[in-house]
Amino acid sequence: MNTNTINPKDLIAGFGNGAHRVIGLYREGGERLADAMDQRWKAALKQSAPKLTPETRKNAQHAHEVFSGYYAKGLAMSADGAQVVVDTLVGAAIAAVERVSAFNAAATGKNA
Repeated sequence: MNTNTINPKDLIAGFGNGAHRVIGLYREGGERLADAMDQRWKAALKQSAPKLTPETRKNAQHAHEVFSGYYAKGLAMSADGAQVVVDTLVGAAIAAVERVSAFNAAATGKNA
């Protein structure tokens, strides 16, 4: 007979920790992608700079800065939002397990 039991709260917390690791990888991958695209943009702008007017180069650089800023903010907001969702769901699941445990204890007349 196997007497090992799994604590549901530990299991839920483990899923939460795993989700946070995935979110961290998502953020890291997004930052790497932004760096790669930044390098590519700079190389393309450098290559085409002789063919562009100074005003066009200035506008292209400004557009790049604006787009990069939006991407960085979007990445941060989505990763931060995902962390909040995970924390909320883990907290709610743990609270539900505690309530079920308390209800079960009350129904059977045992202390939790």
